[in-house]
Amino acid sequence: MARPAAEADVGPGEAGVFDDRPTSEVVASLVTNLQGLVKTEVELAKLEITDIVKDKAIGIGLAVAGALFGLYVLAFIGVTGANAFMLIVSPWLAWLIITGIYLLIAIVLLLVAKRLLSKPVVPQATKNELDVTKDWAKDQVQP
Repeated sequence: MARPAAEADVGPGEAGVFDDRPTSEVVASLVTNLQGLVKTEVELAKLEITDIVKDKAIGIGLAVAGALFGLYVLAFIGVTGANAFMLIVSPWLAWLIITGIYLLIAIVLLLVAKRLLSKPVVPQATKNELDVTKDWAKDQVQP
């Protein structure tokens, strides 16, 4: 017996399509597909977080290397600056001025670092994919 025209016009996966399988088979298929979907979402999250951590680790390594070289340069600049100031003021005051300058630079750098490191890291692609999946699931459940 042929289906009415209204049912024949509806494509697979759309409302109004009848599945001839038993309910238990449909539920088992749904559970299997849901498990696969969750597994895929977890894999996506792992890949994205791995990339984020890798980029951050490389950045931290380069920052540490740069900081070590910068520390040597900073020491030489400090000694040079203090010796130059000693031509104008007494030695203790020259070293105090250089120490104050170094202290101000350190405070500014720490404040900038705090601001940069306090930004939250969100695996955006995973979040977007979960939102799409959630919206799709809601559309499938609603009559």
